[in-house]
Amino acid sequence: MNLVVVIGGQLAAWYNYAVVVVLIPIGLFVLYKIFIRYQILRLGNNQIQIDYPVLRKSEKYSIDQIKAWRENKVKTGKNSEYKELQILFSDRNKLSISYKEHTEYPKIIQYLTQKVPKKRDTST
Repeated sequence: MNLVVVIGGQLAAWYNYAVVVVLIPIGLFVLYKIFIRYQILRLGNNQIQIDYPVLRKSEKYSIDQIKAWRENKVKTGKNSEYKELQILFSDRNKLSISYKEHTEYPKIIQYLTQKVPKKRDTST
């Protein structure tokens, strides 16, 4: 409603402008992070395929193109832990996968451990 008032050309109250200025960047950020960068991962046959359905873009990497991979774990409470997997490819692209966002996270770790255990970065 505030955007309609601001665009409508009527004399709007200051808070209408403030709401528009605050909410539009937040909305664009959420649109980018959640909808546009949505990705589908497929692992198998010695390759990793990353599909971006909204952008209609697909990237395929063979297992040989993995430069390094690492699993980061951070304690967030007494019994909870944040896990994130980072994969670095030979073309300098980086893929980050978190445990909370991907249902097949343990299978991805198992697959990488079986296929490319020597490229695991254990530093840190």
